[in-house]
Amino acid sequence: MKKIIYLPVLLLLFLNTSCSEDDEAEEIRPSLTGSWSGTYSGDDRGNWTVNVSSTGNVSGTATSSFTQDSADITGKVSDTGNLSATIGITDDHEFFGQLGENNEASGTWIDTQRDQNGTWTGTKD
Repeated sequence: MKKIIYLPVLLLLFLNTSCSEDDEAEEIRPSLTGSWSGTYSGDDRGNWTVNVSSTGNVSGTATSSFTQDSADITGKVSDTGNLSATIGITDDHEFFGQLGENNEASGTWIDTQRDQNGTWTGTKD
């Protein structure tokens, strides 16, 4: 009977330690962090700027040269420099590409809502 009681206790202890979250987020290479900016072109054109945190979080702004409208850029950069972000509040505006060790960046943007797309380039500030 004691074995039956100990089994659930041991199981709970195991699950509690094996499923615990890591309190510290992994940091990306310092060469990728900081401020980046550039231009985008294609069916729309304008300027963009983002800041990359030490944990790879991306936040910034894209501003259209045609309409002067601005939209927030939010997303993530991996330790290898892969950028995956959205523009605005919906997922139908994508901004993705590569931030390089050479302080140059490039990629593609897609606005599926308006059936628009293009490319972007930039550098680390």
